[in-house]
Amino acid sequence: MTDRTAALRITARRSAAALCAMALVLGPPGAALAQPLQDNAYTIDLFQGPILAPLRVTGIAGAYAGYAEGIAGMVANAAAPALREPFSMRWFEWDVAASISLPIELFENNDFDNSGDIDLDYSNFVYLTLGGQLQAGDFGAGVNAELQRYSLTDEAGAETTVVIGKYHFLGGVRLLGDALVLGAGARAVTLNLQAEQTDLTMAGISPELGVLVRPDWASYRLGATFRFPVNGGRLLGEGVVMDGQVRRAGGLILPNEVVLPWELEVGLAVQVGPRPLNPAWIDPHVQERELREAVARRQAAREERRERELGAIDDPEERARRERVFATERARERADDERELAAGPAVLEAERRARYWNWPREHLLITAELLVTGPVSNGVSLERFLAQKQPGSEHGPSAVGTSGAHVSFSPRFGIETEPIPGRVHTRFGSYYEPNRFGRLGSGRVGRQHFTFGADVRVLSTTFWGLIPDTALTLQASMDFAPRYDSVSAGIGVWH
Repeated sequence: MTDRTAALRITARRSAAALCAMALVLGPPGAALAQPLQDNAYTIDLFQGPILAPLRVTGIAGAYAGYAEGIAGMVANAAAPALREPFSMRWFEWDVAASISLPIELFENNDFDNSGDIDLDYSNFVYLTLGGQLQAGDFGAGVNAELQRYSLTDEAGAETTVVIGKYHFLGGVRLLGDALVLGAGARAVTLNLQAEQTDLTMAGISPELGVLVRPDWASYRLGATFRFPVNGGRLLGEGVVMDGQVRRAGGLILPNEVVLPWELEVGLAVQVGPRPLNPAWIDPHVQERELREAVARRQAAREERRERELGAIDDPEERARRERVFATERARERADDERELAAGPAVLEAERRARYWNWPREHLLITAELLVTGPVSNGVSLERFLAQKQPGSEHGPSAVGTSGAHVSFSPRFGIETEPIPGRVHTRFGSYYEPNRFGRLGSGRVGRQHFTFGADVRVLSTTFWGLIPDTALTLQASMDFAPRYDSVSAGIGVWH
């Protein structure tokens, strides 16, 4: 070996060492500002990657903003409460809906937050929805609550219970007939954390706006909603202690604030087949007024005919006789008109109901949307916050700034059809769950989800005369992705 060769090798080794040192200092792109949880200067990012929603919404991969029907529509579009569904028959309508889902984990590979690591043992998971809406003519208002409750058990056997609540308080109006629906209201969030000698809660609220375009008898809809960020402030309650300048509870370093990021949801729905997507809603008040006006016109026409007939009679006795006959006719006709007007609302409602049930069932509904979620400064995911006490967490992606460092995009697509008309409804969808962790962790890119859903009509009941005859369905939805799976079941109403 020559002196020149030895010198080159020494120079190469020193250069490599310098590069390695620089890499250790700088770290991977996007991670230079990330630090372990050492104090309270961070934020819990309540971004939710996998869809947790009413079963119909889950079945079509969350692509519901452009469709937005029913109480379930409130989780996707703030204009939903004012949207009249095809089976809406009355001027004043009310509806309530509740469901409880117990997602079944088929495989022990649950990475809920797509961090690249298998999560803690999530057991006793419950997803509950409860909603109601009132509609009066062109106006509507609704409230919907989503509660997610799950228990986590760490390696030492310590249990932590987390309950997240998301609430929508919305009102809307129909304009230009049915062509334009506008909605606005508030989105609220609560988070409750219970552990040994710890009971912490946060709450926050902010506005949301929604719009839906659905021209009468057109085969498409366009919808969009914007939700402002919800800053829930600090977790407050029992069990908070000061460790020097650091607030702790249950062995966890608490965040300065909890934030639900802003969201923009834009969607399209297109339906093919003989079943109409946007039938014009018939206002019962307008229909009943037209009936009264028709009866009044008929009465006026009869009186005009009688006046002409009487005017053509010169004999006073004959005229008097005809007036007596007309008086008898008027009494009989008035009674007939009153019976027709009294029975009119029920007859017209039956006609509207028959109009709906006589539409063909065959259809193919195609939905697509894009969900854009805003960033969160100094963000940490909820799962990583709860995993602080796990071995190696001080080096993993639970560092400050590893969740919500950038805007996230989630395209979604769904298909819904009725393969057995009047009996079975099926859904299929797929959505992309964006990576919320930047370049940290093994989840450097997002993951693709595939969803499935079905309704099977099983029976009709009045619950011993307490409600009108109602058809019930058994419902199911499934969501599969790498390192994630969920199967849910419920009971619904067939329309």
